[in-house]
Amino acid sequence: MLKKCKFVLSLDIGGANTKSSFMCLDLATYVQNSEPKYVERYKNILQFSHSLYYSIEYFPFWQRKQTQFKKTLKSLLTKTEKHLLDHIADQYPEIKYIKLNNSGQHYQKVGKQFKKTQNESEESHPVEYNVVITITAELSDAFSTKKEGITLICKQLQEVFHPDYLHLINVNAEFISVNEALSDYLSVSASNWIATSLVFGERERLGILLDMGTTTLDLIPIKDGHPVTIGKNDVARLINYELFYTGVLRPPIASIVKNVPFQHTLCPISFEQFALMADVYLILGLITEQEYSCDTADGRGKTLQECYARISRVICGDLNLITEKEIEGIAEYIYNAHKELVQDAISKSINQFIRRFIIPISKIRFNVTGLGANILLIPALKNLDIHENQIFYKGFTEKEHVLSTAICLGIVFLKHEVQRMILTEQVS
Repeated sequence: MLKKCKFVLSLDIGGANTKSSFMCLDLATYVQNSEPKYVERYKNILQFSHSLYYSIEYFPFWQRKQTQFKKTLKSLLTKTEKHLLDHIADQYPEIKYIKLNNSGQHYQKVGKQFKKTQNESEESHPVEYNVVITITAELSDAFSTKKEGITLICKQLQEVFHPDYLHLINVNAEFISVNEALSDYLSVSASNWIATSLVFGERERLGILLDMGTTTLDLIPIKDGHPVTIGKNDVARLINYELFYTGVLRPPIASIVKNVPFQHTLCPISFEQFALMADVYLILGLITEQEYSCDTADGRGKTLQECYARISRVICGDLNLITEKEIEGIAEYIYNAHKELVQDAISKSINQFIRRFIIPISKIRFNVTGLGANILLIPALKNLDIHENQIFYKGFTEKEHVLSTAICLGIVFLKHEVQRMILTEQVS
């Protein structure tokens, strides 16, 4: 039933990448076919929802004019409305006319597709989609303050999408309007960990969510299915090892090591930003060129040879002075050092968790997600002698794990809609 179908576009707006997920759930069918004890579970909602598309848009705020971000948002709006119309045409063939409430635009089915029309019809079916957002881009040095970043992004969201359908998640796991976000900007600043911890930590009595992306690692303590972080902002989370600033792609080599092995000795490295961890992981075959989603340090390409060249430059060399085999040895050394850094951050998080909840390490469950799940997190946990049955890697595809924040954000919003529908039916 289209009337009860909820469409939601989720945006995870970071300083370098904007990740999006567009999904829908037929609430009436879902509630009718779900067992009452499972109906409000995130896992169940995820299983029954339909993914219409997900994507990653690279937009480094610090390199581009901030006003250009509106073009990225407009592109996502166009893509979203096309997928929405195509989905309705395919799943509801009996519907001939639609009114999209977000824009007020009318559509008529011509052949197998919906086309814009100026004519209103009594047979027209109203349809709408909500847009839910989490923002971390405000930390970019493109902005003088977090307030400036949140304000600019919120204003551009309002200019592209209908304000009535915009909802930002805050650090208290509440969806609030843009105006509410503007008046309490710190509550929505760096709130990207909330939705992920709710979905991955569901039914977790005591555990830690580890979510590692291109730039950072979130280490979120979970108790009784809810995040129980000590910190509610980036500074407090850094102090308490609930946030660690290293990721799979963007960290410069100099943030990981000070020396690398070369010709039977340790050679001090240059502190110039000649190469990134993305170069290391492509050389080692742990990521693909497609997964190398950030800019390169030298602005050149992302081929294997170009990665070799960048790593050689770390010790002020080039491919005439250093062999590929030597570079591979350097890359392996840097990878192991990176793993040790991650391992140390996880160990500190675990120790704090044990002190807070008086629990042996053998009773802690670890949910892992993000681009770094298989590359760094699981190997680091195993090096800490965490047993395999304590490590949980949720049933997402590799790409879905990269996009997990956006996907989880949509699932959390859909749960709110399910709860609202159940409450409405109980009252009536």
